[in-house]
Amino acid sequence: MKGEFFVNDEWIERKEVQEMFSLTTKQFGRVLRNIKRRHKHDYCLWIKRDKNKKTKMYVNQECVDWLKKVYFNKDAHYLTTEIRFYKKKISDLENELGIDYKRNKYESFSLRFLPYFFGKSVSAIHVALYRMEKVFPYSVTFEDDGVICVKEEGVRWLYENYFKRDYLKELEEYKWELEIRKNNVKFKTH
Repeated sequence: MKGEFFVNDEWIERKEVQEMFSLTTKQFGRVLRNIKRRHKHDYCLWIKRDKNKKTKMYVNQECVDWLKKVYFNKDAHYLTTEIRFYKKKISDLENELGIDYKRNKYESFSLRFLPYFFGKSVSAIHVALYRMEKVFPYSVTFEDDGVICVKEEGVRWLYENYFKRDYLKELEEYKWELEIRKNNVKFKTH
């Protein structure tokens, strides 16, 4: 059973991964610390001891993909590429589990309520709205009984494109839920 775990292509020896990205041992150590800090829920590393009590470290294939597409990708903003990466992984897991895509339901909110909804200051909300107005070719705000409100698509844009860290955290938690379901299904079938 133990040997079976490493037969598949899911795990790659640390030295191979280090060579893939042309990193020194010190540089790769820094990368691994960042992975451990950033991805607490993900099982990225596996340490195996052989009969001579020597240890070998293995890196999960998904983690190697993350390094390629997010960590070492200098073409786009880090949070943007990380969100794309998580969305793809979530989509793959949902397809594998036969689950419909979970979409957030957004509603129109009054401008006064947005700081509470996002947990941000009033000034941060106003800066975000100013930047959002540059993105949309039409107005995403409207007036309702003398109260200024933001339409659903505006609230969605603020959450998914401006307050990205919160959105990313939600994606990470949802991916973690899906992986738990996947593992439960695996254990039930074996």
